This record gives sequence, structure tokens and C-alpha cells, in this order.
Amino acid sequence: MQAALARGSKAVTAWDAWQSSVDIDKLDRNSQRLLPLLHQNLRGQGVDSPLLSRFQGVHRATWFKNQMMLHRAAPILARLHEAGIRTMVLKGAALNLLYYTDYGLRSMDDVDILVPTEEAPAAIDVLAASGLGPGQKPLKAFDERYFALRHGHGFADAAGRSIDLHWHAMLECCYPGADDDFWDGAVSTQLDGEPTRALNATDQLLHVCVHRAEWAAVPPLRWAADAMMILDASLPDIDWDRLLAQVERRRLVLHVESALSFLQDLLDAPVPSSVLKELRGMRVSRAERIEYQARTSLPGLGSVVAKLYFTHTRAQRARRPLALPWLLSFPRSLQVGWALDHVWQVPLYAAAHAGRGEGAH
Repeated sequence: MQAALARGSKAVTAWDAWQSSVDIDKLDRNSQRLLPLLHQNLRGQGVDSPLLSRFQGVHRATWFKNQMMLHRAAPILARLHEAGIRTMVLKGAALNLLYYTDYGLRSMDDVDILVPTEEAPAAIDVLAASGLGPGQKPLKAFDERYFALRHGHGFADAAGRSIDLHWHAMLECCYPGADDDFWDGAVSTQLDGEPTRALNATDQLLHVCVHRAEWAAVPPLRWAADAMMILDASLPDIDWDRLLAQVERRRLVLHVESALSFLQDLLDAPVPSSVLKELRGMRVSRAERIEYQARTSLPGLGSVVAKLYFTHTRAQRARRPLALPWLLSFPRSLQVGWALDHVWQVPLYAAAHAGRGEGAH
């Protein structure tokens, strides 16, 4: 990351250390995703290496794949708009359109589209009518309980179109009104000529910092590149007061403080010290610490139950004060989270997977 994102001698020193300690032919996928940025940065620092031509090849392949993916997604956006459904692009699509600008620098696996929560059923109908299906999940399973527990679901077809449909921007915030301020603050953009929206720079930085917290076997290093691209392109537009207010209201202090501290320490990110100081001074409840630990821990039955529990709790707290009905409805959330047909299967499923030390997504 330092070789790909730092400037001057720091980038060159990191490059010399990295290339002498790895086998370029055996890079993990997440490191491979940084090669186009590495190519761009090294050329900007005047580095000359025969490896740059290989990295440039990765850039060209990424550019072509992203162009095709965005081109295929534009008609889907148009059909959603024809149905009267508002859209917002998230993650890779938004980052490529607004911050990277060079489609060869940031790879994507799909195009993420956010729709208002109440319009999600109609959006799913549009995707289904366009030939995109939700994999093994039946369409009838997309009910109010599923929308309250999940923030999105992937849809794809045999032609290679892949859309990740979101009805909430964040898994941590799946409750009524959770995205209202995101929609209110959204900025206009276009995807292959089709008008749509994207998060503003402040909310985009928040989204990147929160999304990176989820555990992965190989850490998704590109989140740091995403954050640095936002800061490089839009630093004067970052509303730090808005960011702090969002973090506190959504109870995401640990997610954002750890991310911004990492960026400042490793990449000299231009994060004001006053912002970090205020984040570190915010009250964090024991429940928030347990939730953060669950989301950043190796997946297992315990961490999966904990994540579902906190998603369920956040949603129920937004609807009504916590009480006995909330506790009674949690098994239903486990049923939905584990894709079971009946609630009575929950204890059987838990017992079976506990014995193997496993969990479910």
C-alpha cells in the first residue's frame, strides 16, 4: 500500500522493500488489485523496472472489465428509472466514476446499486424481468423480515451481468430511515450516460471506513486506496463535523476511528488531529465493542449469531423500545439469516454447526 499510495522517497523505499520480499507470480488477489495503482504511482515517482509493463497489463485488463461491467449495468439503471425507482451507485462504481476517474485503477466484481428501502420489492421485480436472478434464493424470500436484516443481495445472469442490489447502504444500519440523510446529501453523476446519484464525499469516506471492518481471510487492502483517493480528490469538500455526527448517531465510532488512525499512521492521510481526538473521546458502549469485535473476528457460529443479533437489535431499537417482543422475534431473524424454512430449525441448525465450529453468513 505504501508503494502504491505514498509519495516521494517513502513510496520508492517501500517498493524496493516489497519487490525484494515477494514472488510477483504468487500474489494474493487483493494485492493483485493494487497493481494498477502501483504502476501509476511508480511511474509518477520516476521508477524504472521491467515489472511495470506487467503491471500496465493488469491496468488494461481492469479497464476493459470495468468498462464492460458499467456498460451492461446502464440499461438496468434505465429500467429502474422507467419504473419510477430512484437509484444511487455505491462502492466500486461510485469510486470509479467520481474519484479514480481512470477505470483501469480500481477493479470491481459487480455494480452496486442502492434503492430506497420501500422501493426494493419493485426493484427486484425489475431485475427479475431483466433476466437477473438472486442465485439459489427464491424471490418469495424477499419479504419485510429479510429487508430488515440484510442490506442487499446479489443478482446475476448468464450473460455476465452482475448487480448487487442494496436497500440499505450499510449492513450495520438496516432500519427505517437509516439512509434518509444519505439520499438528502447525494450528488449527481452518470453511469455510461445514464443519470444516477452517489454518496457525497463525506458519506463516501464514512462508507469506505465502515465497510472495511468486516473480517476477511485476506484483508481487502483496496479500502485504504479508496479512502486515499477520496481524500486526494475531495479533501476541501470533506465535512468533518458531518462525519463525526454520522459516526456518533450510527454508533460506528470504533469502525471509523480505527480506519482513520490506520490511514494517518501508514499513509500520512490528511486527517485532522482534532477529528481523531474527538473520535477517541466519544463514548463507546460495551455492546458496541462486542459488536465491533464480532464483525472483525474470524467467522464462526458465535460471531455470526452476534452479528445477526446486533443487526436485529439496531433495527428493532429504531422501530420501538426494546422489550420482550424483540427477544421473541430474534429467532425469526436467525431463521432469515441462516436461510432456513422454519423457525423451529434454528436450534437444530445451531447445534449442528456449533459441533463443527462453523457459522453461516
